Amino acid sequence: MKILKYVAIAAVGVLVLTIVAVAVFVATFDPNKYKPQIEAAVKEKTGRVLKLQGDLKVAVFPSLGAEVSGITLSERNPEQQFLALESAHASVALMPLLRGQVIVDRIRVAGLKANVVKDKNGRFNFDDLLEGKDAGKPPAEPKKDEKGETGGDAVAFDIAGVNIERSSVAYKDLASGQEFALSDLKLATGRIAEKAEGHLQFGVNATGAKPALQARIELTGDYKVDLPAKAYALSKVDGTVKGTLDKDSLEAKLSAPRIDISADKASGQAVTLDFALKGARRNAQLNLKLAGIEGSAKALAVPNFSANVALSGPDMPRELKVPLSGSIRADLEKEQVSADLTSKFDESNIQAKLGLAQFSAPAYTFDVSVDQLNVDQYFPPDSKPAAAGAPAPAEKKGGEVKKDEDTPLDLSPLKDLNAHGKVHVGALQARGLRLANVKADVKAAGGRLDVPHSANLYEGSITGALGAQASGNRVTVKETLTGVSVGPLLRDFAQQDRLEGKGNVSLDVAGAGATVNAIKRSLDGSAKVHLKDGAVKGIDIAGLLRKVKSLGKSDEGAADAKQKTDFSELNATFKIKDGVAHNNDLDLKAPLVRVNGAGTIDIGASSLDYTVKAAVVATTKGQGGAGLEQLSGLAVPVKLSGPFDSLSYKVDYGAVAADLAKSKVGEKVDKAREKVEDKVKDRLKGLMRR
Repeated sequence: MKILKYVAIAAVGVLVLTIVAVAVFVATFDPNKYKPQIEAAVKEKTGRVLKLQGDLKVAVFPSLGAEVSGITLSERNPEQQFLALESAHASVALMPLLRGQVIVDRIRVAGLKANVVKDKNGRFNFDDLLEGKDAGKPPAEPKKDEKGETGGDAVAFDIAGVNIERSSVAYKDLASGQEFALSDLKLATGRIAEKAEGHLQFGVNATGAKPALQARIELTGDYKVDLPAKAYALSKVDGTVKGTLDKDSLEAKLSAPRIDISADKASGQAVTLDFALKGARRNAQLNLKLAGIEGSAKALAVPNFSANVALSGPDMPRELKVPLSGSIRADLEKEQVSADLTSKFDESNIQAKLGLAQFSAPAYTFDVSVDQLNVDQYFPPDSKPAAAGAPAPAEKKGGEVKKDEDTPLDLSPLKDLNAHGKVHVGALQARGLRLANVKADVKAAGGRLDVPHSANLYEGSITGALGAQASGNRVTVKETLTGVSVGPLLRDFAQQDRLEGKGNVSLDVAGAGATVNAIKRSLDGSAKVHLKDGAVKGIDIAGLLRKVKSLGKSDEGAADAKQKTDFSELNATFKIKDGVAHNNDLDLKAPLVRVNGAGTIDIGASSLDYTVKAAVVATTKGQGGAGLEQLSGLAVPVKLSGPFDSLSYKVDYGAVAADLAKSKVGEKVDKAREKVEDKVKDRLKGLMRR
């Protein structure tokens, strides 16, 4: 018994000495002496510069903890800051830690600032910190116990709460130019443990560009978790968003009274979301209601949800109201979500199936069917330009002509988009075009979007493919129109009444640029036109030959919509380079004349610089060409130029005289130029009197 007494006394003595030693160590230990070594080790291991400007405080008993302040960490390029921290404090109870329990008092973080950058190759500026020496090796197989289950005894954790304040995170994507920032971030939680409940408060200011965003986000609610039982509960959740989006007022509100999810059952009250966007250019409103939740922690289901979407604006002749209803199912273990939607508004009936797989790298699927849709009744096309022959209106401000506004085009969102789906529309009217049996197969992956499609339109059909690529902001268009009546097509889509006829048109072009006009100016490719039984409007070539007033002078004028040149066949091919279409093989066959031509069409500037040569057919009797037979075989140059909305022509009759002097008729007259011109004038004056 004395031995046990002596052992107990010795144990107590050792414990006392240990406590005294720890107390002496804590009282005398100064971690600030090791700042240079810590900073040097970080530099050696990461290539980054760590600066410990504030004091380091360490506590060992009764809690193992630390408090730091004034910390900055640079990028691998030391001139740029990656992270800064005003102060942070955390401590762990020492004795429970020895038993495998992590009991932490409230974690406090203040003044955290992080700058996250994604480079043009898709790498983040913190990726190097996540890459260890064994980054290239496959992960080791987890050990299994006698029952075949993985893992050992889990370390129990218990955190009294987390407090974060005055913190911010800035994000920048160098490839797309997108910027986003979170500032004045505040987070306060209750207890966090395997089994815990508490209250959550979250608030942050969000700002961004592309689109311009300034908003305050607030979220509060109660939570309850039981990790071993896989049970989770939320109650009294309220969230608000207030701010501006592209200078429009933004407001949103989320309400979730109760959501209970367990391993074998899920239930909850209706969740509602109200969203409103109001401004001078547009008004948008969304009201969403999830009637309830069913299923379990592994598979959730919303058997019935409803939503109402309303859009209006000064450029919309009527408000667009779209009611939606359907169901949603989510398999959380397989990371799959599916939804069935239906909608009926005005004359349109819509059915859609949507899908999502892999939460970390989402892959979307969809199948949308619409019986008929008239987009123009909600978003009408631009007003028609001036009629042929009329001068285009010019808006002036400060004495200068106001230029048309350009439309920016940013394809960078395609980089992270993975989607595949089908769209079918029975009857569609959009941007003036009227189509039927529209079918499109949409595929987006690897930063590229491809949309092969087909449709019936204007007595014919169209097949082709649209393409878009994030790299270089590039667009491709391949279209083949077969048996199409081009007159009504051009009038409806381009608001241009310049050409009639029925036939085939093919187009294969590609361009790149940050705006629509920049892409037009960069277009390269080819086009081909083959039409029959039509007319070129704005000019009557045969009529020009009849109204000759004097030889050796030019006749000029503006295109007149009342004039036209009928043709039985028209063929032309175009080579397109830097937004300019070049043609040198125009072949137009008309009742009175045969027309060849060459020139350019500036697609970006919407203008024409073209010269046609009209030759009178050898025999014009019975075709309304009485008297023109005297000019048989001669080519009359007609130059067409100017913007599409205000074309003008110029006839070079001096060239006719030169050709006539070389003809058989000219060989019978005196070689002297003056006599030749006099006789030619007499012949042409005779035409005017007929």
